[in-house]
Amino acid sequence: MSTARAIFRVAAVSISTLVHYLVLLGGTALLAFSHDLRARWRMAVVRSWAKSAARILGIRIRVQGTPPRPPFFLVSNHLSYLDIVVYFTQLNGVFIAKKEVRSWPVLGFLAHTANTLFIDRRNRRDLGRINRFIAGHINAHQGIILFAEGTSTAGATVNPFKPSLLEYPAGNNFPVSYASISYRTAAGAPPAHLAVCWWGEMTFGDHAFNLFKIPRVEASIVFGEQTVQERDRKRLASELWKQVHKQFIPVVTMEEL
Repeated sequence: MSTARAIFRVAAVSISTLVHYLVLLGGTALLAFSHDLRARWRMAVVRSWAKSAARILGIRIRVQGTPPRPPFFLVSNHLSYLDIVVYFTQLNGVFIAKKEVRSWPVLGFLAHTANTLFIDRRNRRDLGRINRFIAGHINAHQGIILFAEGTSTAGATVNPFKPSLLEYPAGNNFPVSYASISYRTAAGAPPAHLAVCWWGEMTFGDHAFNLFKIPRVEASIVFGEQTVQERDRKRLASELWKQVHKQFIPVVTMEEL
């Protein structure tokens, strides 16, 4: 039964993705005269796709707090590729991701379609391009979403935030929003830190197919009540980490890993 469920979901998500992609292309062509309208159209289609994918995969999303409205710069902890789907159901934004994601099968294509910024974290010279991208994509219709740990984890804790990608909000004294994300599965299902969180040496294909077998996943997002402003990016990273860590709901304990 679980294998049949996974196969059905793979097919359903594939069809939904294809339909939304064709709709995106059609709207983009019709709105070629306006960059602003094309960006708004992209956001609307991506958000519709995310909600469709969440329904198909049986993801129940619980939200505490109020999602920030554009323009915003939001940082979060990172647990899984599923984070992107969950956040897209709540936010109109553009993600910043490591450049390796661009070459991943399926995920790379979807991320590129959603206008994700791919960066080389090891190349300091890439920061100038990143800041120009951020400046050009924070507007009245969308914001920037950053997984500040730099990698996904098992969800036992929140790793320290990397300050390098906070140069734009620090340099411009831009208020930074924050949120934490967590998952759990139903009794009898594989635990969320193995079935949902994607970390260590897990391979994407096997992990995703096993995730598709699970009847339901509960995703919890807690949006911070205030923003953080700081001129120094290291202090900004530290303060944001404190706030996210304070409200984070652990997926698993360190002892259980």
